[in-house]
Amino acid sequence: MDNLISGIISALVFIAFVGGLAESIGAIPFIIIVVIVIIMMLVVLVESVKEGFRGEKIRREKNR
Repeated sequence: MDNLISGIISALVFIAFVGGLAESIGAIPFIIIVVIVIIMMLVVLVESVKEGFRGEKIRREKNR
């Protein structure tokens, strides 16, 4: 659960930072790169959260 909370907070901060940067620069190629990087970050975040939940489930089952 910690992985989910910290991942969402850090993703929002990152998106706000690079989104603002992309808006202030305004160059189309930079905006495209920022969008691609944000998508890649979100994919890795989802995979990491899924792995964390799997690990928690395995630990709970072992403790029974």
